[in-house]
Amino acid sequence: MQSKKTNTSFSLTSESLVSDLSEEQLISLLVEGWGKSKREVIASTAEDCAVIQTEKKELYYLFKMDATVENVHFDPSTPPEWIGRKALARALSDIASMGGEPLYALICLGVNRTEKVEKIKQLYKGLTDLARAIGTDLIGGETTESNQLFLVVTVWGKTDGYKPILRSGAEDGDALFVTGVLGGSYDSGHHLLFIPRIKEGQWLAKGQWAKAMMDLSDGLATDLPRMAKASNIGFEIDYEAIPVRKNYGLHNALTDGEDYELLFSVAKEKEINLIKNWPFEVPIKKIGTFSKNGKMEFQDGYRGFDHFQKSRGDY
Repeated sequence: MQSKKTNTSFSLTSESLVSDLSEEQLISLLVEGWGKSKREVIASTAEDCAVIQTEKKELYYLFKMDATVENVHFDPSTPPEWIGRKALARALSDIASMGGEPLYALICLGVNRTEKVEKIKQLYKGLTDLARAIGTDLIGGETTESNQLFLVVTVWGKTDGYKPILRSGAEDGDALFVTGVLGGSYDSGHHLLFIPRIKEGQWLAKGQWAKAMMDLSDGLATDLPRMAKASNIGFEIDYEAIPVRKNYGLHNALTDGEDYELLFSVAKEKEINLIKNWPFEVPIKKIGTFSKNGKMEFQDGYRGFDHFQKSRGDY
């Protein structure tokens, strides 16, 4: 059968399956016919959040939607409060990655009609408790019947008085930093109880420390190349400097995903002052540099999580 070549730079036939594509390839295929965005849309599918610039100088609105699905992001034995908490925290982490302040959230719930009501009440308790702790208002949503439990959370946030940090600002010579530790998030349970780095992201954005930033949801081996491509700059990694979670190894830190830490670039001349002035309990660590002579992919066979390829633990 003849292949149909698209401007997404990969070949498809009428028999092609979703599993034949990476997540990025599928997204590029789906948005191919969308056309040019309005002038006020300064970031969309290539970033952690969609960004709308308002008429007020340096007031930007951030929009993010995230799905949390049974047997993908949690298993059926997971405490329901933790499921709800994670569903909101995932979207909040993307707001944090741009230095934003989360304002409001909408919740879509898919649930089997045979599910116990008490479980759903506990699930929403997890959502509500985190929203109150963060200062985000839950303002509505949708419910639908589903064979599989899922939540889709949409968060509306803002940066007011400063610009959001995109993935595309890294330049030659910039230092590459991460917060926290990486690897083993799914097995250790960190992926259910992580704290979105909202305060840290705001500090990095307001103080003009970070030039490019994103959250680590699919693993460093997937997310760092995304930042490099967005910035059109290569990178050089110091593998020994990567902060690895206790009882796990470098392979986990690069490929497991669901760390929800911040990955960001800092101008070389600000590197020392950043470390000296960092005000938070969570540590930061320099793990490499961006370089025009560096690579845009990991060269050692490492790759992170991809929804439509292998599952976690198969690497």
